Amino acid sequence: MNKVGLIADSSCDLPVEIIEQYDINIVSVSMYFPEETRTQYIDITTEEFFEKLVDEDLHCTTGVPPPKRYITTINSALSKNEQIIMLHLSSELSGIWASGVVHAKNLAPERITVVDVRTTTNAFGLIVLKVARLIKDGLSKEKILNILNNEIIPKIQLNAFVGTLKYLKRSGRIASLQHILGEIFRFKPLIVIEDGKLESPTKVRGEKASFSFLKKLGRKLTEVLPENETLIVIHSRNITRAMELTNILQNLNQNRIEILTWEIGPAIGVHVGPGALGLVWVGKPSNELLEKKKQK
Repeated sequence: MNKVGLIADSSCDLPVEIIEQYDINIVSVSMYFPEETRTQYIDITTEEFFEKLVDEDLHCTTGVPPPKRYITTINSALSKNEQIIMLHLSSELSGIWASGVVHAKNLAPERITVVDVRTTTNAFGLIVLKVARLIKDGLSKEKILNILNNEIIPKIQLNAFVGTLKYLKRSGRIASLQHILGEIFRFKPLIVIEDGKLESPTKVRGEKASFSFLKKLGRKLTEVLPENETLIVIHSRNITRAMELTNILQNLNQNRIEILTWEIGPAIGVHVGPGALGLVWVGKPSNELLEKKKQK
């Protein structure tokens, strides 16, 4: 039996190969279409999801996983591990964390620690990957939680531009971005997650400007991130631009840091739709990294 095991809900949007490599236990979120229900990592791929959402233009909602799914996943993890770290997306964005707390308390409160990661999608995925690697390195649960709560979660960053605001409007998420309303369809808002909530600190005009912003930010990150740190290029059904950005950063980076390319999955893709492009890292926020030095 392993000393520490890991559970995460599927909104972490990790590639399947990473889930399998690190034996991460996933509580899968379901997508509710008008005439059927599909479940992430179980009976729908990200490609199939976007086909339904975009090509078939089907309305979709998500919800908290049912109790049976929690119980099955938790019991499976408990059978293989002495202690469990259970990670859930921001409690400001979903009731999944609260549900996880209830099930952990009912099943094995002395063995399970439930953590609100205060973010979602691929930023959540980077947190899961870092915790999985700490477990693989043999750290104790207490040491991992200390690093997680003090060095990773407070510094996790997600900066992304969505391809369309249609799905944010449809899901009601755009209501929290009041200051971008008005000329909303002429600008691309920068989407970030601050203290677990969706925010938009700035906006740019058009796709060219948004790509330029990410290229400038990525260049800075290749310079300032510590050796072997991880930088994620994220996208939703936007692989061509994602690989273009990845290749630019790889050429600048020269293997000093790890640069990966991940896709936003169904649980969050339902809100952002296709065409999103962004960066995820652990470190200083973009406004600090890109601020201009004051003239003397």
